[in-house]
Amino acid sequence: MRSSKWLLPVRLLLIYQVLLLLHHQVAGEESHCTSVAGMVKLLDLEAQLIDNLEDYAVELEKKLETVRRSITTLRLENDKARSSTEEYLSNPLNSFSLIRRMNRDWIIWQLYLDDSVGVSQVERIQELREHMPTHTDVEEAVSALDRIQHTYGLKVSEMTHGLLNGKQYNVSLTVLDTYAMAQILFDQENYLAAASWIYQSVVLMEVYSLAAPLQISKNEVRMFYAETLLKLNQNADALKVVNIALADNPQDIKLLLKKSEIETMIRTGANIAHPVKVQAQAQTAEPSAYQMGCRGQFAPSADSKLHCLYNRTTSPFLMLAPLKMELVGLDPYMVLYHDVLSAKEIKELQGMATPGLKRATVFQAASGRNEVVKTRTSKVAWFPDGYSPLTVRLNARITDMTGFNLYGSEMLQLMNYGLGGHYDQHYDYFNTINSNLTAMSGDRIATVLFYLTDVEQGGATVFPNIRKAIFPQRGSVIMWYNLKDDGQIDTQTLHAACPVIVGSKWVCNKWIREREQLFRRPCLKKRM
Repeated sequence: MRSSKWLLPVRLLLIYQVLLLLHHQVAGEESHCTSVAGMVKLLDLEAQLIDNLEDYAVELEKKLETVRRSITTLRLENDKARSSTEEYLSNPLNSFSLIRRMNRDWIIWQLYLDDSVGVSQVERIQELREHMPTHTDVEEAVSALDRIQHTYGLKVSEMTHGLLNGKQYNVSLTVLDTYAMAQILFDQENYLAAASWIYQSVVLMEVYSLAAPLQISKNEVRMFYAETLLKLNQNADALKVVNIALADNPQDIKLLLKKSEIETMIRTGANIAHPVKVQAQAQTAEPSAYQMGCRGQFAPSADSKLHCLYNRTTSPFLMLAPLKMELVGLDPYMVLYHDVLSAKEIKELQGMATPGLKRATVFQAASGRNEVVKTRTSKVAWFPDGYSPLTVRLNARITDMTGFNLYGSEMLQLMNYGLGGHYDQHYDYFNTINSNLTAMSGDRIATVLFYLTDVEQGGATVFPNIRKAIFPQRGSVIMWYNLKDDGQIDTQTLHAACPVIVGSKWVCNKWIREREQLFRRPCLKKRM
């Protein structure tokens, strides 16, 4: 007995698999777009899927070749019979052969045609399904592009054609890309952004056409554009879009009904959307200090006391091997060290971290736990101080730079940022007294942040309250104090990691705790 699944047309089965994929969630799933290193395996996975599709094409070609060859043979016999029908059928051998063919051969052909091509390829997609991005991954990727566009004030039309922050790249988005952006932003009720992206889909569809099975109709795109405009209470513009669509398809029932609906809304003054939501999405305000910092728009510091020097005094070792130090700010104290890491050390750190990268979390006071949040999109790996000779050297170097005792401080944290990777504005200190977080070793007195890579565009560390921005430089280190001399928190240390536009941003940081600095920084207030 043939299994019923073989009777399901391959196209329907493929659609079924895709729909399952969109809703499939693996327990403990890692986000694909929050780390460039983590996305590398997606290219390998895509290569496997392309190979699988090629295998499907080969099977189709074999079946097509068999069918075409048989058609030639069958037609020759049939043409021969029809050219002299009576003579042909008068021969008992021909009559028998015809009856046998019609009774048996065409049943075999029916079974052959019914035998689906590509079943094994569909099963292969099923096997790879759990490794593919889910709908949640696509949503995160959409949010990342929207974050880049909003933070840096980019034009959607320029992004579509590969112009990012003034630099042209040899890449562009397809109709399917811009349409997916619009759909998800629409679902998120971000109608203003959705309208910009769906308009790009309309423009692209006038120039490019999609081949089966991925094609979408102009009507579908235009209808969605009209729906988006209605959500923005732009009823007259929505009617124009529908009328343009009707010019190509004057008898389309859906378009005619939509036109009637919009005309009624215009006559009655009815609106679909809530005005408050629309106003909330308007982005007409001046850029915030954070956005200005990310865009490199902070004015240079006018403090003439700030300067560069060789640090020879923080530790005895620096007398032999001084470090190039740039004094960035005094309130809070902030210094930038140059050429701290070698290329070999950077490569080793990246190699250590890549296999164990996990989605970064943030401590939530309300729940008392570390949780995945949308305000921090990167992947991290943690390493104890004595993990390897390199981590030992790195911690010794931190001691040389800061003069602090690292006993009781946190482990080294390596991070890789992915598509639009960022960490929204935050403080590094906990500001919690008598809690489990600070009871043993105190609060985070200082932060040391290593930049392991240059970043082609974006990815700056911005301090909006003091209007300073540090852009990643391979091998450099930024260090600042999170607490004042009396041990109180310093709200001037508010900072953020700007979204990466282009590049792979790798950093390594160390949070130094205050308890062991009692004699290193004796002016700190003593806590019980």
